[in-house]
Amino acid sequence: MIIITLATPPDAALRLYTLPGLVDPGHLPASLAARIVEAPAGHLLAWSAAENGIAGFSQDGRSLVLTLPLLGAGIGSMQRAKGSGFVTLFVKTADAGMIDVVGSQTFQQAALDRLLAQQVALGALLGCTLTVEDWGYDC
Repeated sequence: MIIITLATPPDAALRLYTLPGLVDPGHLPASLAARIVEAPAGHLLAWSAAENGIAGFSQDGRSLVLTLPLLGAGIGSMQRAKGSGFVTLFVKTADAGMIDVVGSQTFQQAALDRLLAQQVALGALLGCTLTVEDWGYDC
């Protein structure tokens, strides 16, 4: 089992997106669920339980569970212009296609820097190399 802390309050620029299918810790392997329940409020965790064929992200008692292997993953950003921009970590799955899983709904350099600093570790956790995509300005 691998667990990475991606964000902690008060610098929690990164958030788990509200997606259909988020589950509570009771739907996770017991050892993983215990670690997620112990996480302080607001902490964003990325985790992998490869022995169970799953990886995911958890925050405030909600978890997104992804079936391994993933087809790919990346960090994308769009800087502010007329629009507010954004930062996102996305994954590609066989059954759901492309999913934005965590990020900042406005462009925040701190959020981008935090993901970039964890790029290699996240790649190892998710079992794929993370691409970095700069989508320019939000015009």
